[in-house]
Amino acid sequence: MKTEKVILSFVAVFIGLIAAGVAFYLYQSTKTVPVDQTKPSATQITKMPTQVIAGTDTFTIDTPTDQQVFDKKLITIKGTAVKDATITISTDTSDQVVQPADSGDFTLTQTIPDGTSIIEFTAIFPDGSEKKIDRTVTFSTKNF
Repeated sequence: MKTEKVILSFVAVFIGLIAAGVAFYLYQSTKTVPVDQTKPSATQITKMPTQVIAGTDTFTIDTPTDQQVFDKKLITIKGTAVKDATITISTDTSDQVVQPADSGDFTLTQTIPDGTSIIEFTAIFPDGSEKKIDRTVTFSTKNF
């Protein structure tokens, strides 16, 4: 009789598992999820292209040109950017910040160290994007 109870218990558990599995399958197959509660899958995610409005990323450095040699330590920097941009000029020894005029032009003076150095110009536009321009300049009093 003890063996019969053990076998009957296993059969009951097996039938219970099958019944629960069928009930779960039926529940899942008839369940509907509202569209606004669905999470996007990897195949549904698409990257939207960045919209660039004409003229919002304008940034040029007119002087100094790249690889320019100067015989004076004080140089004039001229360039153009969007009027609401913030321009930073960084060298090994100093940093300066300038705002362009309403026309977009900016001018400032910068002291350069002896020898060759890199001036890094960074424009931060009103939309938060950035554009960087590097210029290598050299101070030398030698005649070439």
